[in-house]
Amino acid sequence: MRAVDLTERIEIVALDSSEIDRVEGLWKEMVAVHREVTAGEWPVRSAGDAWARRRIDYEEILGEDGGRMLVALPARALDDEPLGYAALTVRKSGATWDMGELVGELESLSVAAAHRGRGIGTALLGACRDSLRAEGIVYWGVGVVEANEGATRLYEKAGFRPYYRLLKARIDQSHPG
Repeated sequence: MRAVDLTERIEIVALDSSEIDRVEGLWKEMVAVHREVTAGEWPVRSAGDAWARRRIDYEEILGEDGGRMLVALPARALDDEPLGYAALTVRKSGATWDMGELVGELESLSVAAAHRGRGIGTALLGACRDSLRAEGIVYWGVGVVEANEGATRLYEKAGFRPYYRLLKARIDQSHPG
């Protein structure tokens, strides 16, 4: 059975810092996905602890110039629970790469499990792209858990390509040789 495309029946709006808690459930779903796709290879915080920490991050993001949170809501039901959201920041570009003065960073993107595969993530990415483009920003990035194949496909479909590879290891791991 093919999923129904919901993009014609959603509205994407910006939230302010007083509305951060509207995305708590979506964040916790993302934490559960991280736990599932890494299958115990990496330690994942409890959903409650992860949310408490991320909520503080979101307050900071929404207090920064260029920080924003966009949510996908059912059209004409703007008080309903969000179907998905994206948090976006703008930062000064690094010293090495000539990507303009400012670059965007997609900090989080989550779509409710019941609505994945229906165009909501793509619509949120498009709204983020439009928002950055309106500011004259030319490049943006996103970090993705390497084992999260669904998210990686979504980002690659949106034009993202590998750029940096971040490797992690426990400090107390012995090193071969």
